[in-house]
Amino acid sequence: MAEGLSDRLRGIMGKISSMVALSDSEVDEIIKDLQRALLQADVDVDIVFELSENIKKKAKKKPEAGISKREYVTKLIYDELVAILGSGTDGKKGIDLNLEPHKIMLLGLFGSGKTTTTGKLAYFYKSRGLKVVLVGCDFSRPAAFEQLQQVGERVHVPVLNGKDSKKAKKELDGYKDHIIIVDSAGRDALDGEMVNEIKNLDKVFAPDEKYLVIPGELGQESRRQAEEFKKHLKITGIIVTRMDSTAKGGATLAACKAAEANVKFLTVGEKPTDIEQYIPERFVSRLLGFGDLQTLLEKFKGQEKEAEKIAQGDLDLNVFYEQIKNMQNQGSIQKMLDMIPGMGAMKLPSEAFDVGEEKMKKWKFAIESMTPQERAEPDIIKSSRVERISKGSGVPVKDINELLSNFRKMKKMMKQLNPSKMKNFRGMGDLGKMFGR
Repeated sequence: MAEGLSDRLRGIMGKISSMVALSDSEVDEIIKDLQRALLQADVDVDIVFELSENIKKKAKKKPEAGISKREYVTKLIYDELVAILGSGTDGKKGIDLNLEPHKIMLLGLFGSGKTTTTGKLAYFYKSRGLKVVLVGCDFSRPAAFEQLQQVGERVHVPVLNGKDSKKAKKELDGYKDHIIIVDSAGRDALDGEMVNEIKNLDKVFAPDEKYLVIPGELGQESRRQAEEFKKHLKITGIIVTRMDSTAKGGATLAACKAAEANVKFLTVGEKPTDIEQYIPERFVSRLLGFGDLQTLLEKFKGQEKEAEKIAQGDLDLNVFYEQIKNMQNQGSIQKMLDMIPGMGAMKLPSEAFDVGEEKMKKWKFAIESMTPQERAEPDIIKSSRVERISKGSGVPVKDINELLSNFRKMKKMMKQLNPSKMKNFRGMGDLGKMFGR
């Protein structure tokens, strides 16, 4: 996520943690590094200057008793980044998320990823136990409705055609207990035609929320776009897409904040699962390498028993198979490592645990052909057993060996992560207390 910026910021955090103490000149050097990192990520120069001045002024104050200068400066950087990337939701008070049936309309220019985001948003609400229906109202792009139908099929939600608005409105009477998501038409620019079309849709569907979809690579330009849409179409929030594939994501978020437009969601990949609520504190924590356990736990809600088994080191082939399947659904293991405190720097090869559908089927057949003892104690599986499993399952020996090799890799990694200690993670010294964890 915002990978180039994150790498530079984590480098700064590493530099701070390696220093025995921080002199004023060293603080100035860190601020310059921070300025370079933000400017290279396309953050507006005025915003960067304001952040730098705030840190410089506050760094002159004496830290509270028991807090080192390193920890104090780290916390200042965290606070100022949260301030420029979006104002604070308080995790203790909860997150403002409407989980009651309501109507949402997505707006955006061509190429913003609006239709695929419609499906991701549908998945987000559906995974929280809500019923969802999509309405296609993009009549300017060829095959737009067919694309939306494919998106709907992928997340298993119904799709209505909004071309006949009166008919669509009548159909929606049967979906009053659903989240209704309307996909509108895009344009190359916000022009009078688009404004009128959205205003007409607004009258017909009366959405409770109007979310502007902005691609993460837009950078500083996001501010102008957010201000224009706010002025003409009264948007209530923003969804930033493609945050996984650009270094300008931080600049986009900062620009939206400067336009006083609240970012509500981020999309971070191609799968329907690759969407998350935007919570600045969590986002900045991940950028700096401090992890984001809360979001990770939310992704795996309902899988507490499996997590407990892993935490106790009780990883057998049954649990391994279920976890690989979950990873396929939730996204890459590297994304999950970024959410675990201190593990973001562990870069895995791109092929690690990247298991395709066909391979998953083979592994399933192989595991089903094993005895209960072999599944529980994979270390007893030697060449003669591999041959027997291969004959019984019809899976080639090389695929079974690959399965066992990946199992050993995951088991070794889980031991390194030591999840049972994650609950008590406090980061650098007492940083956990300072961050309110």
